[in-house]
Amino acid sequence: MSVPEAGNTLSIPAYTPKAEDATVELEWSQTFKTREATYYIVCAKNASKGNADVMLFVQDRFYKDESSPDYIGKIPGVTKNGDSFTVTINDRFQYGQKNKEGEKRWVVLHDKGNKMYQHRFMTTTVQGNAAEWAKTLANSFGAGDLASQVSDLGKRFVGDYLHTF
Repeated sequence: MSVPEAGNTLSIPAYTPKAEDATVELEWSQTFKTREATYYIVCAKNASKGNADVMLFVQDRFYKDESSPDYIGKIPGVTKNGDSFTVTINDRFQYGQKNKEGEKRWVVLHDKGNKMYQHRFMTTTVQGNAAEWAKTLANSFGAGDLASQVSDLGKRFVGDYLHTF
């Protein structure tokens, strides 16, 4: 599996009502408050690496809400080609991964003010109500192993924060 990197070009399918089948509600603690946000699980393609699959989490207002200033179609440099967006990975994106070597790296497009541990994305995906294809994709990125490790160590206080490209 090739690792998505800064400067790579992603092809991200545009929102359709079918995308509702692959959402997760993430909840985390930040500055002593419980926060939550909805994310869509999207299978993007890395055009820079032979159209390799990239697991992408996109916060709802970035994906579905065309009136939002954060909407993917309004990000500088993004182009729409048919039913997908083409975007270059830059510092607007964050990522999580299995280890510091970048194994099983997946990408997040969201409000970077959301400071949560990266395991929240994977454990919520495999343990939640997301579509089976989304769970299968998450498992191919090591979500099952990560969920087991987190359960063993305690979910509230362990993990690494997302990294910025």
